[in-house]
Amino acid sequence: MSGLQQTLASLTDPHRFDLRPTGPGAILDIGCGSAKTPGAVGLDVSASTDADVVHDLDVYPYPIDDESFDQILLQDVLEHVAQPIRLFEELHRIARPAARIQLRTPHFTSALAYGDPTHRHYFSTIAIRSLAEPRFAHYTDVRFAVVHITLDLWLPYRAAGIGALANRFPEAYEKYLAFIFPTMNMRAEFEVLK
Repeated sequence: MSGLQQTLASLTDPHRFDLRPTGPGAILDIGCGSAKTPGAVGLDVSASTDADVVHDLDVYPYPIDDESFDQILLQDVLEHVAQPIRLFEELHRIARPAARIQLRTPHFTSALAYGDPTHRHYFSTIAIRSLAEPRFAHYTDVRFAVVHITLDLWLPYRAAGIGALANRFPEAYEKYLAFIFPTMNMRAEFEVLK
């Protein structure tokens, strides 16, 4: 395969934005559906999935012991829950100190955000950062360190270099360019602070 073919294959790979654990330890895959991460404990609302634990994600606490996991994945889940801040409080409880939490959610400009009637929330980079570092301290006492927030633009905008620009200057991109060059998804990684 030539260098150009490899680049095109990389750009068009439908799994390039899937979440994967970034370190060792016990993994919880929340909202695992039928594609649970290998070696993970799956948590999902539906029994017709690969879930090991079937539980409504809007009912707290989850049937999981405190400080049980080193890696927690939430792929296309956050937009479905009623209270994202309450979810992050629960993640903080079940995560070990310095655990990593990864999420993927449609960006507020994405057709994916509005294409599913079960979506309750639409997120910007500021909103995602606020889950880790609340802009108003009275919302919650739990804290996370932001490892990264990455905007995954649609293929034509990635190929044109707009994705690199958007990730370098996310606030300016969201204010002035996001509705001209929409983003597909956002991915974020947080470190649990305890």
